[in-house]
Amino acid sequence: MQYLTIKDAIAEQIESGMLEPGQKLPSERVLAGAFSTTRITLQEALNYLALSGKVYKEERRGWFVSREALIFNPAKELDISHACKLNQCSYTTKHLDSKRILAPKMVAEALRLPPFSYVLMFSRLLMMEGRKVAVQYQYLPDTLFPSLVKMDGDIDIVSILKEQYFSDFQSLDVKIGVIPATEYESGILNLSSGSMLLDITQSAINNSKEGYLLQVIRCCHDAIEIEIK
Repeated sequence: MQYLTIKDAIAEQIESGMLEPGQKLPSERVLAGAFSTTRITLQEALNYLALSGKVYKEERRGWFVSREALIFNPAKELDISHACKLNQCSYTTKHLDSKRILAPKMVAEALRLPPFSYVLMFSRLLMMEGRKVAVQYQYLPDTLFPSLVKMDGDIDIVSILKEQYFSDFQSLDVKIGVIPATEYESGILNLSSGSMLLDITQSAINNSKEGYLLQVIRCCHDAIEIEIK
């Protein structure tokens, strides 16, 4: 099939270094002309490469060559910024929202909360090498953390937990899956509507068997590589 030939040709240029990490590909119109094919066939090839993590697309900007993925072990590490430092990856974070909300069912179950419990929700954007790659959500029971109720801005929740509340984690439950990006996440990450994201869910339990943190990371699948040891 022609799209496989096109896919192999682009992949060869990426692997040989002719196309460098982060480099923007020519427009679909130009590429289709270069391969004497239709844009539909070209898009099949590009989507195939995207599934394998070699390229990614940003809405209204086009296609780019993926950089080396960040290695992240969600079974042992809560702080994805720490993983960036270990991998010597240039990163920045941006505060998105912070508020007190009635715990949704998924949050209440993960934190072992009774009905009608409230949680503190913090969210932020993670950018690596200048690219928007993940939206991180953190939920904490407001009864356990009354001092955080009036705090807003870009708070380092993991550092606060380690320094002020718990010396270590008794247990960390992890679930990994794939989920369609919400309209909100698509807008934040410059993705087309319905794009699939890697979904990393971590719930931390203290020595009293209480759930004290639920962290959900929705990220571009080519940007983060899960490695559980």
